[in-house]
Amino acid sequence: MYKFRYCLTMWVSFAILFNLSVLGLEILEGNKITTTEYYGLQNIGIIFIGMIFLTTSFLYPVTLLPLTWLIRKWVKSPTIRIAFYTLLGGLCGMFIFRFLYDDYFVRGYDLQISTSIVIFSFFGLVYALIDQFSPLKAADK
Repeated sequence: MYKFRYCLTMWVSFAILFNLSVLGLEILEGNKITTTEYYGLQNIGIIFIGMIFLTTSFLYPVTLLPLTWLIRKWVKSPTIRIAFYTLLGGLCGMFIFRFLYDDYFVRGYDLQISTSIVIFSFFGLVYALIDQFSPLKAADK
């Protein structure tokens, strides 16, 4: 039961943090795009948020949940775990930025990938802190 609650806690945390990160990126960088060629928050609104939420709901169990378990099992140092999640968040930010914004938009509207890296690194840091200080972390003992 503890493992289920731990997984559920981490899943909900991931969903909230990831959605807020993508939404923040879209507000900071995506709003610079003023053409109807890009379907972002300005053009499709709440549907954009719904698409992110659905993607997040299916993404976590197949990607980060197994990775979280492996990291918790093999990496004993909390500092290294937190640094790893922060780095992983920054790499995820690079991937998400490239996925959302084509080179045409990046050059034409002067979009900055560093914004995405900072936002998602912060996402990784907060996720790591939730994982580290969760009262349910005894689930893997």
